Amino acid sequence: MKRLSPLTRYALDGLGVLGLVLGTIGIFVPGWPTTVFWIVAVLCFLKTRPAAVRPLLRTPVVGPAIRWFLKLGKKRRRPR
Repeated sequence: MKRLSPLTRYALDGLGVLGLVLGTIGIFVPGWPTTVFWIVAVLCFLKTRPAAVRPLLRTPVVGPAIRWFLKLGKKRRRPR
């Protein structure tokens, strides 16, 4: 795996933190998506800080959806 430059690491970390913050807001604001933002955070943190991904994957509410996305590469559709 190619080593990331410091600028790239900071950009991915910043985008990951932004995804976490926006996803956390989605817990409290009705209609605001949570899982999509946390998937973005996981994808960013997988490149820079793989150990930071484990707590997100263990989250009972969105953890299964994130694992599904990482495994298949697409978001799971729930029947309505």
